[in-house]
Amino acid sequence: MTPYHLVQTLGWWTPVEVAGFLVAGFALGFAHFAALWHHARELVEGGRWWRTAALAAGRFSLLIAALTLASFQGAAALLAMTLGLLFGRAIVMRRSGRIET
Repeated sequence: MTPYHLVQTLGWWTPVEVAGFLVAGFALGFAHFAALWHHARELVEGGRWWRTAALAAGRFSLLIAALTLASFQGAAALLAMTLGLLFGRAIVMRRSGRIET
């Protein structure tokens, strides 16, 4: 099957939709793991644990809702969002790889 036939079968909107889920996954992954890094530092420095727990519950709720929405759109959208999450995680891990004391 050539790319032309694939576009004929799926329609032209599908690649745009998958790219959108990839970008949304990247943004969500970046925000999720940056917030996780911030919350971990706040707990180590003696921050309020109940506030951190509430924000963590919010982060997980947003992540679950986004992945559920992507799963309703199909396997390609869910895979794209998951890959975006992993790319966002890689960027945050690279940025915060330094341990500051």
